[in-house]
Amino acid sequence: MRQSIVLSLVSLVCSVSCAPPSYHHGSDLKISSTSGSVTGFVNSTAPNVRQWLGIPYAAPPLGDLRFAPPQAPTPHPVNASAFAPSCMQQYSNGSTIYTEVLKEFLINGRQSEDCLYLNVWAPEATSEGHGKWPVFVYVPGGGFTSGGANSLYKIPDKWVQRTQGHVVVIMNYRVNLFGFPNAKGLEHQNVGLLDQRMVVEWTKKNIAGFGGNPDSIIFWGQSAGGASVSLYPYAYPKDPIVKGIAADSGSPGIAGSSDTAQSNFRFVASLVGCTGQPEVVLDCMRHNVTAAALENVLSLYQISARSPKITFGPTPDEVIVFANYTDRAAKGLVAKIPEITGSNANEGAGFVPYTPDGPGAATLFNVTERVIACPLGKGVRDRELAGLTTYRYQYSGVFNNTSPVGWFGAYHSSELPLLFGTHYEYRGNSTPYEYEVSHFMEALWLSFAKDPSKAPSATLPSGDRFSWPVVTAENDVMIEIANGTNIVGLTSGQVIDAYCS
Repeated sequence: MRQSIVLSLVSLVCSVSCAPPSYHHGSDLKISSTSGSVTGFVNSTAPNVRQWLGIPYAAPPLGDLRFAPPQAPTPHPVNASAFAPSCMQQYSNGSTIYTEVLKEFLINGRQSEDCLYLNVWAPEATSEGHGKWPVFVYVPGGGFTSGGANSLYKIPDKWVQRTQGHVVVIMNYRVNLFGFPNAKGLEHQNVGLLDQRMVVEWTKKNIAGFGGNPDSIIFWGQSAGGASVSLYPYAYPKDPIVKGIAADSGSPGIAGSSDTAQSNFRFVASLVGCTGQPEVVLDCMRHNVTAAALENVLSLYQISARSPKITFGPTPDEVIVFANYTDRAAKGLVAKIPEITGSNANEGAGFVPYTPDGPGAATLFNVTERVIACPLGKGVRDRELAGLTTYRYQYSGVFNNTSPVGWFGAYHSSELPLLFGTHYEYRGNSTPYEYEVSHFMEALWLSFAKDPSKAPSATLPSGDRFSWPVVTAENDVMIEIANGTNIVGLTSGQVIDAYCS
């Protein structure tokens, strides 16, 4: 989700992150890991879920480690009872549906350059299947400019509480200038994506201690997180570690910087007095300027709308980010793992300035297609070239508590409260139909995690078993979730792709 301003949401009704932890001492909460011994907690809002918040997966990226690949942390005992700060966020004075109405999607709490932490939610140690639970490693969105793990709508404790059958890991990773510097003199330009890879590696090494199966990891993300996980099989074709990916509203086509001259970093450096040869500029930017000063200079320059326009995001380096994914797919240079992917019917509502009546249906449709839906369709076709298994969806759910203004519709991110099981926590309880849709979606994603080699399936309220068909060149099938009163139906990807150039 593309956020326009970082807000503190402490005044909102708190979720589990605000509830005072109730510690149960014992081996089920004290886990040995490569980060050190981590002690979690159980609280009253999810009494059958063990939680570990704020586990360091990398050393603080400070000083010489600013703009550098993540390094292993020094192991030490961790009281994992509270979220760590989010990474440094680029901010704006713009008004969006998220800043004005749907603040539960925004970052809750502080931000810091010392931010490379992850969080784990797992069932009770006595629950059936301990040691064999599938694992979701989730990458939050934020347009590669903002975002992080501590976001009220995206806390999975209630989902894990209900199923007692899976583990969720949610990370912070560096964004904007800090995660994607694209600076001359650096060996790696996409360190934010390297942060994500380190979380996958950490999970593989450590998740068995929490009851998860290290051989059953799904890499899942939304928006920029969805783009990140869809890039991932191309970045690690021979060693993906994960068994499948789930990309909500994200594809390789929405990630990519056009700054081939590497001028944006130098321009920001000049604004804070760092000039000279590349190595001199880097040293100055690492040691002479605070993270807050860099954040402010970048954000205020963007707010001013001056030229040149500068952005920081994944940059093609032909190592982990590529300029031509169609070519990579045609050559088979991609990990042979299945993918769930899809978009929402009214993505555009998340990308336009907020007004009470909205910009009109034509604008919303055009923005939906251009920003998310059409690039995602191209990503699906690229996977077809490589002969990869892909399951495609469109989410159309509109519910009064998660979509409280008429023109919002099924906006960008609106599926997340239903997947995380938080839809009923704000602006009133959910309808029975909304609960049915939520449970159905959760069951599909969890079915995929349990066995990615099989088509995801879930039981409908009628008792019928639904099996998700695979997209192929001959069968351009897409499921539509929550269209009207139907929980799921079949349609063609041409519902979206026919309008794409």
